[in-house]
Amino acid sequence: ELRTWLEGKLSQQAQSLPISAKLDQLQSQIHQQEEFQKSLNQHSGAYEMIVGEGESLLLSAQPGEEKTTLQNQLVSLKTHWGELSKQTSERHAVLKDCLQKAQKYQQHVQELLPWVEDCSTQVAELGVSLDPVQLEASLLRAKVMQSDVEKRQSLLEMLNSAADLLIESSQADEDGIREEKAGINHKMDAVTEELQAKTASIEEMSQRLKEFKDSFKNIEKKLEGAQHQLEIYEALGPQACSNKNLEKMRSQQETLHALEPQVGYLKNLIQGLVEDAPVGSDSSQLLHQAENTQQDFVQVKQKVNECCSVLESKLQGISQFHSHVR
Repeated sequence: ELRTWLEGKLSQQAQSLPISAKLDQLQSQIHQQEEFQKSLNQHSGAYEMIVGEGESLLLSAQPGEEKTTLQNQLVSLKTHWGELSKQTSERHAVLKDCLQKAQKYQQHVQELLPWVEDCSTQVAELGVSLDPVQLEASLLRAKVMQSDVEKRQSLLEMLNSAADLLIESSQADEDGIREEKAGINHKMDAVTEELQAKTASIEEMSQRLKEFKDSFKNIEKKLEGAQHQLEIYEALGPQACSNKNLEKMRSQQETLHALEPQVGYLKNLIQGLVEDAPVGSDSSQLLHQAENTQQDFVQVKQKVNECCSVLESKLQGISQFHSHVR
């Protein structure tokens, strides 16, 4: 009866399902294996009693066919029991090892996957703007996120390593782990690439706005200098008619002539900024600044040119008068 039970258990053990890579399946398989072990333990008393009785009979049995048969039965029983115990123990050990690896892998997945999905959402919200304050805030967020992504790379490496160990230890459902691992790596790569692209766009827009600001200030400063010289000229009235003032005006004329390409560049720069700005961006202030700067430049340049012409004409007349007097 025990031998029949052992043979049935050996057959059952041989037909056990392959060790799964899925955590829930592993937990179920371990439970089944523990129940199997419990059943084995429950029969250990009967096994030991039968073996004990058999060995006692062998001691008292006379040599012959009956003793040989009994001896063979005992050897077979011990072999089957030992084999079943070994298989049960080994399978349980492998299941426990695989379970630990599956738990480790799932731990990394639970730590990384929600973060990747949340990070992807945050990256999608990043964008360029014509507002320097908003742009600076976006750039700061992007830098913080980049730092976080770099820190998470080590966790991704641990996840990949845990997945490989789990796949190597398991006998079934490995494809699911491979696909999940590949999916997480793809999401991580996509987030990293998109974040890099967004950061580069924000940095570029920030640099272009800074360039606009610097160029605008430079033009305004030189226009103010020319305007100041015009005010001095007007305040002096007839006394402004001198070679010294003419030289000053000519200097402003040269400055404005050199400034003209910068005014044109500023206009093109603003047009580019407006074209590259997100839909719905308020570009009215930039356009207004560009228009005012263009108008101021034209007006100041015209006035300086007129002053130079007037001064040149007056000084030429004075020179001719002095010649006639001489």
